[in-house]
Amino acid sequence: MEEKKKTIVMFGDSLTDYFPMKKLKDIDAEIINSGVAGDTIAEMGARLSYDVFPYKPDIIIMQGGANDFLMSLYPGAKPLAERLIRLALRIRKQLSQTKIYIESMYPAYTKRIGLMPSWAEGKSNGEIEKINTEIKKLCEAYDFAYVDVFHKLIGEDGQLSREYTVDGIHLQENAYDVVADIICKIYA
Repeated sequence: MEEKKKTIVMFGDSLTDYFPMKKLKDIDAEIINSGVAGDTIAEMGARLSYDVFPYKPDIIIMQGGANDFLMSLYPGAKPLAERLIRLALRIRKQLSQTKIYIESMYPAYTKRIGLMPSWAEGKSNGEIEKINTEIKKLCEAYDFAYVDVFHKLIGEDGQLSREYTVDGIHLQENAYDVVADIICKIYA
């Protein structure tokens, strides 16, 4: 009898939605991209019943919070991290056998890019690091696997490397190579 292929759900906002799935072709699993551009953590929660639960995944790789951070109603580092963990706890309650990996928030390029302002202008990577510290602390407290993407993408100048982004937040192909490498190591 042939063993069932494992199922992985990538769950998040535009950083997941725009992930070039061909970069994960060497992973021997069914991989579902359940990212939706523009989603806040609350909107991700509203999609659980049709974008996560039906797949009964073996693994969930969750990324979120960028839109909560960029909005004018940003609640602060700790409340944002708590929202993300509460969402993971809801998933765990429904899918107790699923291994949940929670990615750090990604760094931003917060400077103006040519004539175009960065989406993250006025925000700081120092604040993102505070959020990530809270996420990591809560992951440890609730036994979730924390995945540090932030330090793999940040440049020596404390910004998302300029060659990794077009608008300060969204990633280019070469940055997704870095993220794909992290995901492949999770699955290995």
